[in-house]
Amino acid sequence: MDVTVLIVTYNSAGTIGECLTSLQAQIGVQCEVIVIDNASTDGTTEVVRKWGGGLRLLANKENIGFGRANNQGFADGSGHYLYLLNPDARLTQSNALGKLKAALEQHPDWGMAGTKVISAGGRREGKPANAYPGQSRVHRDFSKLPGQIAWVSGASMFFRRQVFASLGGFDPDFFLYNEETDLCLRLREKGYVIGYVDTVEVTHIGGVSERANDPHQTALRRLAGLHLFWQKHYSKEDMIHLARVDQLRAAFRMLGHGLLATLRPAGSPSRRKRQYYRALWISSSDFLKLLREGKRTHSAGSDSVVSRQF
Repeated sequence: MDVTVLIVTYNSAGTIGECLTSLQAQIGVQCEVIVIDNASTDGTTEVVRKWGGGLRLLANKENIGFGRANNQGFADGSGHYLYLLNPDARLTQSNALGKLKAALEQHPDWGMAGTKVISAGGRREGKPANAYPGQSRVHRDFSKLPGQIAWVSGASMFFRRQVFASLGGFDPDFFLYNEETDLCLRLREKGYVIGYVDTVEVTHIGGVSERANDPHQTALRRLAGLHLFWQKHYSKEDMIHLARVDQLRAAFRMLGHGLLATLRPAGSPSRRKRQYYRALWISSSDFLKLLREGKRTHSAGSDSVVSRQF
């Protein structure tokens, strides 16, 4: 088997069909497709079961998060390479997987590769990042890590199977957000380069599973993932500095957007931004308290904070 394709779904009934169609169209590689569903309630599993064609479905009874679900799918697959694709994304070329396989064969120092990701509106979602969150404000030296790319979008990631296995897959403490950033950093720490194949294009809708959620709670989950990344890779002093900067920034912007929101209708960008900065202020304040108490969050997977001693 050349490639194991893993797709983690959560309420993805409206997008998974196009994703699977783009995989069915792939030529030049032998691949298996495994869908890991995190307890969807919108009929996603019914859509997948009707697909047939050797597709495998692992249906979880609860939402175990993005990283843990991918680890689960990895253990069930056998491909020499591993491709992680979001259910709201699709490959635009029939030889995309073949190109990715060839790229890693041509670059033995690459442990994984990212692809070009284009939004549904045709806008490029951004090039691979060359720095980690908060990197410019911390004392850790990243200059000796191999390659120039720090991390790539988790919507489309292509790995050597043995490299993913050597990393132990995703850290299960991450529920959603920043798990790919952590994985990419750990991959470079093991001496591998992160590649980028800009001739492979993926169209990505983005944020589908989060649209029905409260933006305040979504922001808190994002920040929980960010803080967990900091805890794994930065010193306590640097984390305190980063959290203080975020706390101060949030206070000023929450006030500014709050004033604008009083002049705007419900659902306006100002109101949503105020919700985000309120979440940033709350999350930063709580994080600073934990740091001062000598504790750290254990998991970014729930709304409640579970802590452990440093």
